[in-house]
Amino acid sequence: SMTVLIALLVCLIPTTIGALLSAIGIAGMDRVLQHNVLAMSGRAVEAAGDVNVLLLDKTGTITLGNRQATELRPAPGVDAQHLAEAAQISSLADETPEGRSIVVLAKEQYGLRGRDLHVLGGHFVAFTATTRMSGVDLAGNRHVRKGAADAIDAFVRSKGGEFPEEVRRDVASIAGAGGTPLVVAEDGRVLGVIYLKDIVKGGMRERFDRLRMMGIRTVMITGDNPLTADTIAREAGVDDFLA
Repeated sequence: SMTVLIALLVCLIPTTIGALLSAIGIAGMDRVLQHNVLAMSGRAVEAAGDVNVLLLDKTGTITLGNRQATELRPAPGVDAQHLAEAAQISSLADETPEGRSIVVLAKEQYGLRGRDLHVLGGHFVAFTATTRMSGVDLAGNRHVRKGAADAIDAFVRSKGGEFPEEVRRDVASIAGAGGTPLVVAEDGRVLGVIYLKDIVKGGMRERFDRLRMMGIRTVMITGDNPLTADTIAREAGVDDFLA
């Protein structure tokens, strides 16, 4: 009878909804998986519908991520060979792609063969987010460092040296071209700048345009200096950046 049918419907509605929720969640996870997106739960898929800001790491996500050393720019009065030697020594124990590319650049362009840091009596100083530089401490109280311009500036001044204006211009020039400048110093003397080149992945601007049409704002996050970040952000087409 109609009464029994209505009673049966009222009883089954909550059961059916409860049973379907899991199936809907699994179906959603399967659909995004077809687009190479791994969803950890159905709830994550549901929450993604409310996303309106996307934060993206620069290196390896927006750019190819394998920054390579392409050029050495000596400071005034510094021999290019001396800069190449210091850059290579500071990178011998650096296992990052950037560090390895510096060793290769010094070998190919300046004929410097890789050496054993222990034979040189050196101690590797690893990069940290606090110091923002790495390098080596050598016998004879020599301290060679490479890193961000402001970090090297502070390091050189702590040793009684000065940061040349010509090197600042080189740093600004490299950053303005979308590269990453690494300044090399030995104790209180700035030796020059390493030009690290990074390349934006193809098709990124079009993808960000599609996200913008969906009402999603994109923000690039990077440890690079603001000038480099601004250049990469404009080339990639993101809405904003944090450097």
